[in-house]
Amino acid sequence: MLSYYIENKVHLSHWEPERTADFYTEERWKLSLVQSRVAFESGNEVKFAVINKQRTEVIGVCNFTNIVYGTFQACNLGSSIAKKHEGKGYMLESLEAAINYMFTVVGPHRIMANYIVGNERSGALLKRLGFENEGLAKSYLIPISIRS
Repeated sequence: MLSYYIENKVHLSHWEPERTADFYTEERWKLSLVQSRVAFESGNEVKFAVINKQRTEVIGVCNFTNIVYGTFQACNLGSSIAKKHEGKGYMLESLEAAINYMFTVVGPHRIMANYIVGNERSGALLKRLGFENEGLAKSYLIPISIRS
C-alpha cells in the first residue's frame, strides 16, 4: 500500500485530500491496516486493494466507507488507480466485483460516490457502472449513487 501511494503521489494529488508527510511512512500504514481491519470487523467499512494478476503490486484501491445500517442502508465509494494502469479496464473490473460483493454480502440499498467535476474518467466510469447523477456540489464533488 505504501509503495502504491508513494509511486502515485503526484497523480493522486489532483483527486485526493492533501496528505501529510506521515501518510507516506511504513508506521502509518501498519496502523492504518490494523484500523481498517477493525473497521471491517465492526461493519463500518470495506476496503479493497486491487492487485495485478501476478499478485506482486497494488495497482488501485476501492473503499466503501460510512456504512449506515437501519432504514438508510447506504455507504460511500472511493477509488483510485495507478497512473500507469489507467485506461486498461482494471478499475471497471474491480469495481464491478466490489459493488457486487457489497450488494450481495454487506447489503446496502444504495452506494454513493463523489467525483471532482474535472475528473472525466471517473465520471464516465461511474456512469458505466450504473451510477446516476443526483446533483452538483459546485465547489467540491458531484454526488451520484447506484441502488440495488
